[in-house]
Amino acid sequence: MVNETRPGPVNDLTTLYRDTIVKHAVNPVGFEQEIHATHRKEIFNPLCGDRVEVQLRLEGESVEAMAFSGEACAICLASASLMCENLPACSAAEVEQMQQQMQIAMEEDQPTELPEAFVPLLGVRAYPSRVRCALLPWEAAVEALEE
Repeated sequence: MVNETRPGPVNDLTTLYRDTIVKHAVNPVGFEQEIHATHRKEIFNPLCGDRVEVQLRLEGESVEAMAFSGEACAICLASASLMCENLPACSAAEVEQMQQQMQIAMEEDQPTELPEAFVPLLGVRAYPSRVRCALLPWEAAVEALEE
């Protein structure tokens, strides 16, 4: 029997997901960078062992810089890296709004208006036990902003 892969949205998302996770896990943006953070929060996921600290530097209500550190799986590292690459210049309110959109998109499999840069993370929905890994850095960022 020949094993074929069919082109289409599901396979495209799977490929994009895999490629993005690998790229950002191998060379994560913002990992262990010193940004003179004004806000920081560390979160631990006891179910898988991921530990991530997200740091933000705000100027007024705008995120000037983001960085992170910790020990985590490739999915968590890639999610944090994508945040560090794409969220600077957003307002604190926009970060919170994107976190809510991401959580809805991941947990409820509903259409959402995610920025294109974050769409590859939706591939994690195929692995429900790993959704928490992708959302952990987002939770840390929002909690840091709330403190």
